[in-house]
Amino acid sequence: MKTFHFHLQKVLDLKEREKEQAAWALGKSMQRQREEEEKLYQLNERREELTQFLYEVQVQACTAARLIDITRYRQAVDKAILSQQRTLHGCEQEVEARKQTLTRKMQETQLWQRLREKAMERFHNELGKREQKELDEIGINRYVRRSH
Repeated sequence: MKTFHFHLQKVLDLKEREKEQAAWALGKSMQRQREEEEKLYQLNERREELTQFLYEVQVQACTAARLIDITRYRQAVDKAILSQQRTLHGCEQEVEARKQTLTRKMQETQLWQRLREKAMERFHNELGKREQKELDEIGINRYVRRSH
């Protein structure tokens, strides 16, 4: 009995590998985004701590130089927060682009899988027709033998 062979199997395999690579890249991008979100969260926590500390220091007696130092440090943290927000925005854009790529690769893979399924269906239909033709010939031959 003849077995099914999809003549474009290598293309389908390639498309499936591309889909897997796109999924892996998306996972890595999402992991990086979570890491950057955590960094931003920590910077915001640090800023809140500094704001609270600055308030407490202002209530107590302290030198102007100390207030200036704390304020400068908080400003540096503010700049770091802005920088981290830009980095996070870039990560979000990268994740979105990777999602779109994965969606496109999934659609391509599904298209090739449907082509394979249709080819397999045609193969089985042809095989069934051949088998039916052979059975018909056997039946005709038996009928002819009995008639003689």
